[in-house]
Amino acid sequence: MTTTDQTAFFVSTKGNDSWSGRLAAPNAAGTDGPFASLEKARDAMRAGDIDTTYVRGGTYRLDKTLTLDSHDDGHSFLAYGNETPVLSGGERVTGFAYEGKGLYSAKLSSANGLDVSIGGVRQHAAQTGDFDPAQSATSGWHVLKANSTGASKTSFNFSNGDIPSGLKPHAGLVAQTFDTERLKDDISSVKSIDQYHHTVTLDDAASYALRTGGTYRLMNDASLIRDAGEFGWRASDGKLVVKPSDPGGFQSDGVVVARLGTLIKTSNASNVSIEGLTFSDTRYDGSALSMQGGHGNSVGGNHFVNVGTAVSLDGTDDSRIAGNHMEQLGDSGVSMIHAANGNRIYANSIEHIGQITKGGAGIGAVGSSNSMVSNNDITDAPRYGVSFKEWDDGQLNRNNTVQFNKIHHVGQETADGGGIEMLGRSAKDMGSVIRGNEVIDTGGLATDGKGNWLTDHKGWGISLDDLTSGVIVRDNFVKGFAWAGIYVHGGDSNLLENNFGIASRPEDAFIRLEWVPKAGAEARPHDNMVIHNLAAGDMPIEQYWKLLSPGRLTMDGNVAANGRGFGPNDAVFNPGFRDSAHADYSLKDKAPVLAHGIHDLSWSSMGTDGYHADSSMAQFWDHAAY
Repeated sequence: MTTTDQTAFFVSTKGNDSWSGRLAAPNAAGTDGPFASLEKARDAMRAGDIDTTYVRGGTYRLDKTLTLDSHDDGHSFLAYGNETPVLSGGERVTGFAYEGKGLYSAKLSSANGLDVSIGGVRQHAAQTGDFDPAQSATSGWHVLKANSTGASKTSFNFSNGDIPSGLKPHAGLVAQTFDTERLKDDISSVKSIDQYHHTVTLDDAASYALRTGGTYRLMNDASLIRDAGEFGWRASDGKLVVKPSDPGGFQSDGVVVARLGTLIKTSNASNVSIEGLTFSDTRYDGSALSMQGGHGNSVGGNHFVNVGTAVSLDGTDDSRIAGNHMEQLGDSGVSMIHAANGNRIYANSIEHIGQITKGGAGIGAVGSSNSMVSNNDITDAPRYGVSFKEWDDGQLNRNNTVQFNKIHHVGQETADGGGIEMLGRSAKDMGSVIRGNEVIDTGGLATDGKGNWLTDHKGWGISLDDLTSGVIVRDNFVKGFAWAGIYVHGGDSNLLENNFGIASRPEDAFIRLEWVPKAGAEARPHDNMVIHNLAAGDMPIEQYWKLLSPGRLTMDGNVAANGRGFGPNDAVFNPGFRDSAHADYSLKDKAPVLAHGIHDLSWSSMGTDGYHADSSMAQFWDHAAY
């Protein structure tokens, strides 16, 4: 074991910030050794020529965010050897008293939020509806109703009996609301509950107007606790109340209430490396690692668990987020916003995200260009696996690549989401590529105007939404989608080539192209190419394609496993407005053998056959100097 090192500092749970930080462990005399805090190591690196800090194993409970800036350029925080240093933003709660009926309570200095864990396992906030973990997407929600003056973003009506008469607003009580399409959920403190008029008023406006048929639930009041694994705040005496699954061992396992939103924040810091750390116990509305500005940063081999969003890049360029394991997330995996360009997000495992708020993605971006999302495993998400959005506010997405990702079991709690989405409101060519991805089981869940559940509703495999243009979609495998495996919604000049889709139901098209009437003439697609794709299933070939006023396009060389082909001649469509029943096109069947045309198809990158690292994806996290 190294005792003194002139090129690195050390941090340990057995350390002392009055020591030199040059020793990996305290000396025998107890007069020198590692630092106790990351802040002290940061300051020591700023003051001298040493640019590396090794963090030893153990749990570091942070009561404030570690902030890095341009003074920290080129500095590294690395795990020591094979040890596991854990950064926690949570308050460990002790001193629980038994109240009967499986309930335990402990005093807190302030109300808990929605992020409470026992033994590292997220617990569920008690809610007004009866929640069933086996039916987590649809159980426990009430049907909301528009108030007497119509749809509102700040209030809604509820049915008699949905909200207990004794429930009163307090610091911990929140409402989670969804529009009928479940496009975006919102969580707000409850301002008032009027039992006479059956009206709930919110502190914060929802993203969409709250209309009849949407859904809501009130959460985090101790009186609502029903089942083991639930918790709630009791305002009358300032206590957290829990109903643990293991009453005998829950206190020794550790009850933790998330307090911090962010554990490490960088502001215009560049070439910073953060490797091998565990980030835990942060609020669902924060980012465990938040990077703003700067470039050339490396985040590798870390573990993010029971946090909100794992990593956010806000205008941060040319950085690498790789080899991380992200799980049990309140919101999203990786988020890129405000022209976070040229980043490489690869070889990450991202699972069980959106456990509190439902509109995020395994990897999401708004207005980010020249980025690569490659070789990631993404599973169990309420909305998106990967999403690149370009709204109509000038934030453009250009020249992005989404390749060789495995995306399974996403879109499970929302509609109009799914495996991979690109949204391009500008209608300008994106120059982006979606290739070699494996996308399986993309769900789709909504409610109708009466609050009835609609399953398998707009659960796209790959979606080019709202005028997305100039994208190459090639060599992908899609299965278990709803409505369409590959969807083009009003965009131009997209190439859909050599994709393989398995359709399970007649109503689910392998490839779907359509106009966006609400966006006007600009949203009539043209010059799309659908060539050399393979569909599998039991339907005739024409049922694999849904073409709703698709404009002029080329469709050729497509085949189906039942032996019927589409082509070889171009099918030319009238660019004027027509519905699917009157579109001006012709379908041409090829010889009834699957082998015909197969020599034109390339399977070298189908699905995730290219699922391997290469020189562009350096495994920079896989090393330890100690």
